[in-house]
Amino acid sequence: MVGLLVAALVLFWIIDSPTTAAATVTNILAILGSIAESFVEFVRALF
Repeated sequence: MVGLLVAALVLFWIIDSPTTAAATVTNILAILGSIAESFVEFVRALF
């Protein structure tokens, strides 16, 4: 039930302001990429 409500709100947000939604997703992906790079550097430093 809660998941459906969250999905509906996200869908409404994407339809209402697609530019803002795209920018937010791009920023989240950049942050995740940075975290992944840092993790890889950490693992390489261990071995």
